[in-house]
Amino acid sequence: MVQIKIPMLATLTLLSASIGCSAATITNSLLLSSIADQLSLPASTWSANGTHTAKGFTSQSADTASPEGLKEDCDNINLNKKLAVDFRSDVLGDGVTGFFYKCEKVSSDTNKYWFTISAGDKAQIDQLCDPETTYPIVFDQQHNTWFIDEPFDCTRRTNPTDFF
Repeated sequence: MVQIKIPMLATLTLLSASIGCSAATITNSLLLSSIADQLSLPASTWSANGTHTAKGFTSQSADTASPEGLKEDCDNINLNKKLAVDFRSDVLGDGVTGFFYKCEKVSSDTNKYWFTISAGDKAQIDQLCDPETTYPIVFDQQHNTWFIDEPFDCTRRTNPTDFF
């Protein structure tokens, strides 16, 4: 039996809940253990999950919506899911891992995303979940779209001891 080290358990529990696994499955999962090892998850993790929206544009001036880029991003997330290492390091700093597992179009220029995000530093999760945090526009080369992340609505947070 493969055992995931306790420090990774909180993050992987939220991750596995997002993909339909039980907490008992985690300690026996070679897949989740491999993901944790490959992502070099920190020894202690704080995590949050919930939803957020992002607007997509054809240029950095953010004056014209990019419906094609928004659709491609949603289709990609709904089909493949997305693990993002060093997610929004420009705002949150290094070491934040994001998992995006569902997306839907909510208006002509906006997608809604379901996420689980983990960090080794509690302050990073606090900043992520703070509705006052602003995110500069970023370019997504894969979808040829400029995105503005709106505040993250964290509906659940965990600390490294929540699952013990």
